[in-house]
Amino acid sequence: MTHDEYEERKRRIEAQHRAGIELLEAACRQQLRALELVWMTTAEGDVAFSGMPLEPLAGFSDPPPASPPATASPAPTEVKPVPSRPQRRAAWQLLEDVEQALAKVPKVFDRNDICGVLGYEPDRASLYRILQQLAGEGILALEDRGVGKLPSRYRKLATVDSATET
Repeated sequence: MTHDEYEERKRRIEAQHRAGIELLEAACRQQLRALELVWMTTAEGDVAFSGMPLEPLAGFSDPPPASPPATASPAPTEVKPVPSRPQRRAAWQLLEDVEQALAKVPKVFDRNDICGVLGYEPDRASLYRILQQLAGEGILALEDRGVGKLPSRYRKLATVDSATET
């Protein structure tokens, strides 16, 4: 390694170091802005933040906690409901639901029509597998294969009642 190569590599390392420090400082500014927004949206800081507890970075310590104001009164907060997980269905329940929904959809339909009749959106792969199974049984036929955001369209060939009774 020549002296020039050494100097070039040294400059590159120092430039990377400066860029890393700038990124850390920018991240710190963003965190402080976010904290300020949380502070401004709560009732003068009296509402506890229910997020994950913040831990100090390695090598840094938190400043001593500030004493709470003497006349602090808790402000009511709006609690947003957490979306629940989809209800787990029994084995073959989706197949039964789709077979019942087929009586209520038009002769040519897509997955959106089925979901509208079902009242819930099943797992995409499970619904696709059931529609393929019904097509294999001769109950449905693939009318148009879906492309991009356009869903596949299916045509009813037989009534579901006559197919399930045999």
